[in-house]
Amino acid sequence: MSQVLIRCPHCGYSKKMAEAKVPAKVTRVKCPQCGQGFSMAEAVTPAAAPQPAPDSERRSESPAAQTRAASVPAERQLPRSINFVFRGDAKEYFGIWIVNTLLKIVTLGIYSPWAKVRKRSYFYRCTQLEGMNFDYLANPITLLKGWLVGAALFLLYTLGANFSPVLSSVVGLIIFVIMPWAIVRSRIYNSRNSAHRNICFGFYPDYRGAYIVYIGLSALASLTLGLAAPYMIFRQKQFLVDNSSFGRTNFRFNGTAKDFYRLFLRGIGIVVLVIIASGAMIGIFAPMLQGVAVGGGVIASMLVFFFPLTILLAYLFVILYFYVRITNLTWDNTQLGKHRFRSSLKIKEMAWLYFSNGLAIMFSFGLLTPWATIRLTRYRLENLTMIVDGDLDAFEAFNRQGGSAVGEQIGDIFDMDIGF
Repeated sequence: MSQVLIRCPHCGYSKKMAEAKVPAKVTRVKCPQCGQGFSMAEAVTPAAAPQPAPDSERRSESPAAQTRAASVPAERQLPRSINFVFRGDAKEYFGIWIVNTLLKIVTLGIYSPWAKVRKRSYFYRCTQLEGMNFDYLANPITLLKGWLVGAALFLLYTLGANFSPVLSSVVGLIIFVIMPWAIVRSRIYNSRNSAHRNICFGFYPDYRGAYIVYIGLSALASLTLGLAAPYMIFRQKQFLVDNSSFGRTNFRFNGTAKDFYRLFLRGIGIVVLVIIASGAMIGIFAPMLQGVAVGGGVIASMLVFFFPLTILLAYLFVILYFYVRITNLTWDNTQLGKHRFRSSLKIKEMAWLYFSNGLAIMFSFGLLTPWATIRLTRYRLENLTMIVDGDLDAFEAFNRQGGSAVGEQIGDIFDMDIGF
């Protein structure tokens, strides 16, 4: 396969790639090193083929040496780590966020699909891997159709909760039954409209598997009083990863149920320590708390406020522990072809981010939400690494059906967690 050399006229950065992989419709590109744009027609030149050694040198080599040289690949890249980079800016995103918020209020939510596309397009565009950004390609009109269906179900459920328990139960049952279908359709739609290096992601529509892991195993976890919960989460993560692809290359999940049970046992240990500490606090401060009922002092009044707050913070810490550990475990066991991933989120750093972001949003009456979002997204992505074994240009595109946006919007309206 013939190769071409693309060289930036501004800084001299160059990259070889197969001529067939150069998009015919692209006329201008941006250099990943200096950020300057330039014309493809002026920058593309045929790559020079490696010159064979002169016959005199070849004859001087032993037959064994010639055989070894013929068997060694011309270029062999060792595995290397590439960090995801996020270049989002709080000031830029604030303009997008404030316009989206105001228009959603004015249009009673109808602008939500356009707001989603603007937000995701910005975050995808600001996320880079090896100097190349991601792209979000969804059509707001398509999302609007799904939003109307989801909004109708939400309206019926809300009205039923206030006026007709029977209607609310029926709509709730419908939502529960279609949830696995909505998850699959959402993954298909979002994957098909997410791209990197002009190659789209994909998701295999395994509806039977979705009903098993999201309804069957959920019921099993309830019947076993939570003992099957680690296995359920393991199967759900496996389902999402194994059915995903990038072009023609499939993702693969290498984790085991044992990994998740080991994680949950550590988490249960933390929960037990929190319960013991809470019981000890109740035993120590119970006399002071009783004093409040008979006109106790200021200290007892402060304890009435801070004791529940301490319990709440401990509960949130446990949730954060499971979120960070499960996220790291999932990415660490995710593979794309020969390439692997590593996630290095830290519980202390995540706790500080959530705590400081919450205070900033509260005291700014929500105006610092864009700043908090950018800050959290940057931390998550900059702690995600791809261990590349080979060339990222070797992926091949594969066109799939775009799917329906109904599942995507139903998942959004009813706050279903359907991501990795």
